[in-house]
Amino acid sequence: MARPDYLICLECESEVEDFTWRDGEIRRVTCEVCGNTDTDAFSLPEDYEQGMVDEDEDTKEDEDEDEDEEAEYLDDYEDEEDEEEQ
Repeated sequence: MARPDYLICLECESEVEDFTWRDGEIRRVTCEVCGNTDTDAFSLPEDYEQGMVDEDEDTKEDEDEDEDEEAEYLDDYEDEEDEEEQ
């Protein structure tokens, strides 16, 4: 794999251009913004973008579930009110 132009720091989401790359792996890197030096806490730009798409899909699914739960709660609440009125 060719050396990428930059990496993404997963701690602060900054682009990092100063790093050592050898045999398709990050060998040394330091984020100038947050000071992160953990090579496992950096991502290739294309991997980072894919992760963001996956995260957006997960967030959308969670929001849909929350809306369904809220609708069920409101239905139950309305049923209870109807019973109290009778």
